[in-house]
Amino acid sequence: MLKNGMFMMTVGFVALILGLVEPYAGRKIVLLAAVALIIIGFILYYRGEKEEE
Repeated sequence: MLKNGMFMMTVGFVALILGLVEPYAGRKIVLLAAVALIIIGFILYYRGEKEEE
C-alpha cells in the first residue's frame, strides 16, 4: 500500500504541474484529477503506515 500511495501521489503532482503549465481547454479536468490522485495517494499511504505499526 505504501508503494501504491507514493505512486498515486507522484502521478498526481506531475499532473498538477502539467495542469498549471498547459493553457488548453481541459485544464480544469486535469487539475481536478490531479487533486483527486493526490488525495487518494495520501489515503493509501497512511493506511499502509497504520498496517505496518
